[in-house]
Amino acid sequence: MASSRPDPLPLTGADCFLRAFEAEVRRSAGASHLSQFVLRLGAGFDVDAFRRLIAEVAEANEIMRAPIRRRAIFGPPLYRLDRPGPASRVVVETHPAQEAGARRGPDADAAGYAHDAGTAHGAGDRVTVSAGAAHGSGDPVGVSATAGASRFGPLPELFGRRLNGRMDARRGRLLRFDIVPRLGPVPGTDIAATWLHMLFDGSGSEHFIEHLAACSADAQRSRVIPIDRGDNGISSPAVAALPAAAGVRGKMAGQWQAYMNGLAARPPRSLAGPLRRQPQELRYRQLRLDGEEGSAAIARAKKMAGFLTPMLFYLAVAIRAHRAVSIRRGALPPSWVVPLPVNMRPKGGQGEIFRTHVSLLWFQVTPEQAQDLPALIEVLKEQRLEAIRSKLVEAGVAAMDFARIAPARLYSHMARRNFGGELASFFFAYTDLFAAGAETLCGAPILDGFHVPSVPTSPGSALVFCLRDGLDVIHVHQRGSITEDELELMREQILADLHG
Repeated sequence: MASSRPDPLPLTGADCFLRAFEAEVRRSAGASHLSQFVLRLGAGFDVDAFRRLIAEVAEANEIMRAPIRRRAIFGPPLYRLDRPGPASRVVVETHPAQEAGARRGPDADAAGYAHDAGTAHGAGDRVTVSAGAAHGSGDPVGVSATAGASRFGPLPELFGRRLNGRMDARRGRLLRFDIVPRLGPVPGTDIAATWLHMLFDGSGSEHFIEHLAACSADAQRSRVIPIDRGDNGISSPAVAALPAAAGVRGKMAGQWQAYMNGLAARPPRSLAGPLRRQPQELRYRQLRLDGEEGSAAIARAKKMAGFLTPMLFYLAVAIRAHRAVSIRRGALPPSWVVPLPVNMRPKGGQGEIFRTHVSLLWFQVTPEQAQDLPALIEVLKEQRLEAIRSKLVEAGVAAMDFARIAPARLYSHMARRNFGGELASFFFAYTDLFAAGAETLCGAPILDGFHVPSVPTSPGSALVFCLRDGLDVIHVHQRGSITEDELELMREQILADLHG
């Protein structure tokens, strides 16, 4: 344990952006804005060693249990590293074993899965993508694939429920782990880490996994994770820098706001509709493509969108999946507006693990542009290049930086007012190779891993594509905003576009 406590640490602008929606989710849905990663391990996991490891890492890193508070109404919120709670604030809980492949009835969840025939985890079920479902036309597409069945079996339903819980940032309750032994044909252990979204972004959480894996393999390795002490988390060498002059940054923020106002000319309409007060009931489905099927989809993405920008292929697939539901409902929106998180850490370096270091690259697609997959990818390429030329990524960081001094309620209100109560059409994220530097954890091989981000009740839908020895497609959605038939339609459309 350190002999003296470090000074309080300001949240980054992106942290404050998330904090604003954390407050909104609490008010409107009675939950916290959480995120999660899932690890599916093979045999040999030492749960006692994992408990000791988490206790050691939590003890060595005050930020994992530090309260988040403002010193005044205006001014940046702070991680009170000088007043951390005990290491036990980071909870590690074990649960009874789950039989892989067990069916629980048509209304049961396994992290949001229904197990009736033809949905996300029909063990070995096969479906043929209907032409009308996948393309809105009468031409057969000839795609047949497993119904999303993972060879590891269904996920514990507990994992999905954790996304609808609450964490108390003011008391430093920021992170928990749930461990469920897995029985069946591929025995092992499933782990879900759930955290208040400000603690890590997606890239940071993967580096955290890699740190845990390295520490579990080397008892002498330091448990301390360095923190960038820059005054705002974006101006120091660990993260891409912004101009120091406030006036220049203000102009950049104004550029970003003008761009967002332009998107409002054809505002998005999410499948869940504008924000309203309702309990948060997030569920999620995993579509897993293993072996040759996964390799073929990954190769197709690189061929169609480019080796350096495969995420645009997956974004196009996600847009067309939501388009399929809009067609079935008979109400196409004026456009789909989707933010793509952009890692602001320097290329070639890990950067800081804790806190959020991203900007958002926004895309807008009309119904006409989304009709054809190759044409849609070209539209997204053009928009990405224009955003880079216009420095909109940096302008987004500057705009979020101003959120550090604004009350959270004001910031979220301004963001939604621009789109008439909507925030986006849906959320999207892409991970190239999930936790590529971690092979084993506490004696067990890591067989699969993926992100599960939270999404507010509006837009009520998020699609995440993660690569690790195959392709995982995770669909997080608000229960009731998308019907079971529509979820199946989205899955079919995704498979159709992934396979080609």
